[in-house]
Amino acid sequence: MTERSQILSDHKRIKKKLVPPILQIGKFHEVKWVDYILPELLWLGLLNEFHGLKLGAELGLSLANAANKLNNQPKKECFAVISSYTIFSQEQKSEIIKKLKSSNELELLQKALTPFDIFYHECPLNFLFKDTLPSQNNREVILNQFKLALSKMFDRWDKPGTFMQANAVYIAFVTDKLKVAKGISLANFPAVEEFPKTEESKRIASSARGVVNMFFAPQSYDTSSPWPKYFWKKGLELEPCKFSMLDKDNE
Repeated sequence: MTERSQILSDHKRIKKKLVPPILQIGKFHEVKWVDYILPELLWLGLLNEFHGLKLGAELGLSLANAANKLNNQPKKECFAVISSYTIFSQEQKSEIIKKLKSSNELELLQKALTPFDIFYHECPLNFLFKDTLPSQNNREVILNQFKLALSKMFDRWDKPGTFMQANAVYIAFVTDKLKVAKGISLANFPAVEEFPKTEESKRIASSARGVVNMFFAPQSYDTSSPWPKYFWKKGLELEPCKFSMLDKDNE
């Protein structure tokens, strides 16, 4: 058996697609990666880029946990998605900030997410900067660093994009948004940290990408959310997009 066939052994072929086990339990819906998913999960990628994979994952989970505890809506939100933070009142946002300050994590989040505060004034996560002024120093340096980080996320199958999605799935697990049965790849989710060194980590990463698609299914995600469209429109105002990955397999 070849390495590729071993990695995909638990996938099922449906027409021309290989579907991971997590998606074999029901219908799924594809949302374009670049158009919607990337802008919504980008904050997790920035945390990884700025603080490293371990601390980046911990910080993302801390914010999501603080938000999840304050969610009084009937629907469970996936607080890995930037637009989900629009549901909170100013009072609730202040409570989230208070929680993060008490754990000394607010400043770490701010450092990684500074590009949103400086260049994307309507980002739903900018409430984290409520008591701070946007940095006026090194704007060009910050923009160039941001563009470099963003360019790494365009390929959802590469390591930066994969761990950004894995962190979203991690948040869904811990906040009780996602449960999986024994015997499928995701049941041993922590092994994804070895990606792409082991066959198991590759199987788990494939399933994680499938789960992320489910987060953006019609019943879970509103494609009329203004954040993704604003993100790309504002980005083009900052500088015409020259990323070579933009037109590569935009799904």
